[in-house]
Amino acid sequence: MEANDTKERIISYLLDKFLTEPTRLDTVDEWARDLGMSKKTIYKHFPAKEHLLSELFSTMLEKQRLMLTTILEGENSSLHKLLLFINHFKMVLERIPGGVILQIEKHHREVYSIWETYKQEFIDQIFVQMIEGGKKDGHIIADLSPLFLSRFWENNVRNLILQLPYASVMSTRSAFDEIKKIFLRGISTAEGIAELERIGAIK
Repeated sequence: MEANDTKERIISYLLDKFLTEPTRLDTVDEWARDLGMSKKTIYKHFPAKEHLLSELFSTMLEKQRLMLTTILEGENSSLHKLLLFINHFKMVLERIPGGVILQIEKHHREVYSIWETYKQEFIDQIFVQMIEGGKKDGHIIADLSPLFLSRFWENNVRNLILQLPYASVMSTRSAFDEIKKIFLRGISTAEGIAELERIGAIK
């Protein structure tokens, strides 16, 4: 029981660290000092940094899963749910610099593969559900491919993370809002545009 408590304490600390100082996840000495334990204790529970980061990402993504499931199960229209879904990722991007995500993709492929699996098994699935629901509501253009729209949105966000071509012309937040408006307008029917105006997504 004590071992599990220690492990959970380490993960809880690193989760908070990742969400507040994501660029400072490289020093085990600092973690040990802040936690009031030895590096040996940390390595006892996580033999390699890759194991620790994998546990951290799994925990973080499970929290995201619960939040997004709550959105999906709500009473809002599917288009409104899609907006909430998109805004949720805006919030995540504002808390985690894109450079950190790219570093993990480049240097910790096994950890990044957790995100890839999560994306394919959950993000695409929930995105497709909302698009299909929007079609049934008459808010989203009927002949669009839900999976293609999911990947299209993801690629646009990835380009935003890379800061190309936005860095020199606007802030990340402004660029995200522009992408969101263009995307939502592009997939919506006239009834969908009216719904977006009703919920304040576009003016």
